[in-house]
Amino acid sequence: MTEKKKKLTNQLQLLKRLLNLAQFEKKWIIFAVSLTIIQSLLTATQPYLYKIVIDQVILANRFNQLNFWCSILLGWLIIQAGLGFINAYLSERIAQSIILKLRQFVYDHLIRLKLSFFDKTPVGTAVTRSISDIQTITDLFSSGIITILGDMVQIIAILWCMFYISVKLTFLTLLVIPLLMYSANKFRKGIRDTFQDVRNQVANLNAFLQERITGMQIVQLFNQEKREFSKFKDINKKHQDANIKSIFYYSIFFPIVEVLIALAFAIIVAYGSTAIFNHSMKLGELTAFIMFINLFFRPIRAIADRFNNIQMGIVSAERIFQLVDSEDNIEKSGNIIPQKIEGNIEFQNVWFAYNEENWILRDISFAIQSGKSMAIVGATGSGKTTIANLVTQMYQHQKGNILIDGINVNDYDYPSLRKRIAVVLQDVFLFSGSIKSNLVLKNSEVSSAEIEKVAKEIGAYDFIEKLPDGFDFNVMERGLSLSQGQRQLISFIRALAMHPDMIVLDEATSSIDSHTEEMIQRAIAVLLKNRSAIVIAHRLSTIQNCDEILVLEKGEIMERGNHETLISKKGMYWNLYQKQFEG
Repeated sequence: MTEKKKKLTNQLQLLKRLLNLAQFEKKWIIFAVSLTIIQSLLTATQPYLYKIVIDQVILANRFNQLNFWCSILLGWLIIQAGLGFINAYLSERIAQSIILKLRQFVYDHLIRLKLSFFDKTPVGTAVTRSISDIQTITDLFSSGIITILGDMVQIIAILWCMFYISVKLTFLTLLVIPLLMYSANKFRKGIRDTFQDVRNQVANLNAFLQERITGMQIVQLFNQEKREFSKFKDINKKHQDANIKSIFYYSIFFPIVEVLIALAFAIIVAYGSTAIFNHSMKLGELTAFIMFINLFFRPIRAIADRFNNIQMGIVSAERIFQLVDSEDNIEKSGNIIPQKIEGNIEFQNVWFAYNEENWILRDISFAIQSGKSMAIVGATGSGKTTIANLVTQMYQHQKGNILIDGINVNDYDYPSLRKRIAVVLQDVFLFSGSIKSNLVLKNSEVSSAEIEKVAKEIGAYDFIEKLPDGFDFNVMERGLSLSQGQRQLISFIRALAMHPDMIVLDEATSSIDSHTEEMIQRAIAVLLKNRSAIVIAHRLSTIQNCDEILVLEKGEIMERGNHETLISKKGMYWNLYQKQFEG
């Protein structure tokens, strides 16, 4: 099979998949197609009515029939207008309904992807797939497939009427068709290639803007405004160039069509005028043909543009299906749904790498008994956070086994497992909205009284009540209206409010002041009570009461034991302790 045939086959398969997505709207689509066909037939036969009025009423001096035929023409136009309104509304409604389902499907897929996918994919690219690319598919259904069927019916009906009136005039009209089809084919191919470039540039632009707006503080702190603006200009220029290429094909195609239509008019008027003078043609026939030419070329011109809509929709669909068809990026969890976990955790010779063989963890083995706490310390990049991510299966290990309550972690249903584990991160992420809405993320049924009770246990109730609107205070995007310490306290309330069976604290006290740390120490005591815990810490003062401490270096366990044991060894832990408390 040639490359061209493969490409065509692939496009047809994509179109078939898109049509399959619309199966739930099948009855409405059939109804819309039926209305389109009826409207097209009414439009196609309208010039024939004018021929009858001119030749058989006006020129025949039968003016007593004029009111009757005017009423028919008026009714004909009203019915056409009514069908046009219903059909346009129905087509758009069908398209929006399909796009609603498709966007929900894509987003549902996105939230089930592994975190490694988002590590490699710019956020702007994912946004483009979910919004811009899907929006492009709207035109495929609203002004693409359904409308093309109506246009083709209209062309066939008009041709039949034209041949019925005059075979010779029809053939004269069709003389320009080869040139028109050649131009339309060139237009279609050119638009297809340029549109792919346009979509790529849109994705690049979205990715750039999302990243720079998120990191605007860094841009300004390092005085990079001019440099980043220069980068933006380059990306924006490429986006402009891609669009100008597509505009070029529109700019040259439609004037060519107008010239060809004018040429057809000229041929018909020249021949028809002579025929009327020679009494071989009636005025009504010529008038009808002039109207037929306009109606005939209008759908042909539109079809070229509508095929472009289909082409753009197929290109967007290809990008979307590439995203949703990628099985490697989907989390594959087991079927065990724990109602409660005891918290017995065991790592058996675990190896993990974010990128191929660049191992972050190397043959790690340890065990945590139910109700016990284990602290993990070490230099940046030693693998501390990676262990926390593997316990919650945000990332999947490549070698070894991880057991929770004696069951391989891969046998658990990951979402259900994560409901039983509370994670408090160093960089707390809060969604825009109220404090309360951020506190009930994992359990929307948590009452206001219970939230307030937890806040009081942690010691954060007073600071929240002093905020405007209290628990209804809007934290803004990423919680920027709160300090780092306040966000951290809210994350502790959020963790405790979900009644977890196990706790993971990842550098939860590294970015707060000593006063806030005192409150968090109380919160940690509450959180760890009768629960298994993994505490990743930079401040060694927060882990001295943990049952066991692991010291990591380059993904390997170098030391283990409680605080007193490791201090007495005067090894790596002792050195870390001395550096922090040498003052």
